[in-house]
Order: sequence, then structure tokens, then C-alpha cells
Amino acid sequence: MHANVHQGLHGEGFIHALACAAGYTTTKMNLDLDGVDWQIAQAGPRGTVRSPKIECQVKAKSKPDLQDDSYRVRLEVGGYNKIAGEGFQIPRFLFMVTVPDKVSDYAVCTHEAMRLGTAGYWLQMGDKPVAPAGDEDPKSIVLHVPRRNLLTADSLGALLAGDLEGATS
Repeated sequence: MHANVHQGLHGEGFIHALACAAGYTTTKMNLDLDGVDWQIAQAGPRGTVRSPKIECQVKAKSKPDLQDDSYRVRLEVGGYNKIAGEGFQIPRFLFMVTVPDKVSDYAVCTHEAMRLGTAGYWLQMGDKPVAPAGDEDPKSIVLHVPRRNLLTADSLGALLAGDLEGATS
């Protein structure tokens, strides 16, 4: 398996495992036509919302670019525009997963636990402007994913509840 494919597979598996550990259901999109890799949902009521859902695009990075307490993630404009901006019925997020340099550290298993390397972070995309996509416009955009936006079972629940402040650590 190509290293980038393996890295991406681990990143998506990381998100799936976290959602399952938190007690949420997941749906993997069969084709990435709309910029969404996973839909995460809570069955039943959560506050005043019944069966809340979020959608995410997952990017995995083995050598993340950390500057000023934010990870820099570059997306092609076409992919970015599929998840950015207003008007989506279901909130969309970019999930950035940092992965270990060594494949053998992706999942470390003992008799007591399985540790998935290393961490995931979120960025809400509904407030990001759609980028111009003309021939003369830039072909990619750099996003800054705050390190304080650590994905945990609790922060995932806060994102499902629409509580962005409660999802930061």
C-alpha cells in the first residue's frame, strides 16, 4: 500500500474509532463526491435537537506544520469549496489527524489497551468563505487548525450539540 494511502486510512480509522468509543454512529461515504469522508451522528435526542449529525473531511499528516499553536493544512480549492461556507443542512468540519512517522506506531496493542497514534483536531468550516476558483485564482488554500481543538469523546459530543466553545480544550 502506498504510504500516503496508508496514512489516510489510519486517519479515517482514528476518527471512526473515536466516534465509536464515544457511542456515536458513523457512516462512511461510498464515494467522495461532496468532500465528506464521514458522517457522525447521535441516535435520539440531544437537548432540543433529535438525532444530530455532523460531516467531516479527514486529512492525515505525518509531519504536521505547527506554527503559532495552529496546524497549517493545505487543501486544493475544489476540495475546500465542497466543505466551506454556509448553506449546508448538516454542519461540516475538517478533521486533521496527526499520524506517527513509523507505521508500526499507528496502533500499539497490549493486553490492557490499544493506543492509536497520535491525535485529531477539528476546524469548523461553516464560517469559512468559499474561495474563487477561476483560472487566475490560487489553486490551494492554507487553513489554520488550532491545537486547542483537540478531538476527544467529549469534544465530539460538543460538536454534535453545536457547542463550538465547549469543544475546545
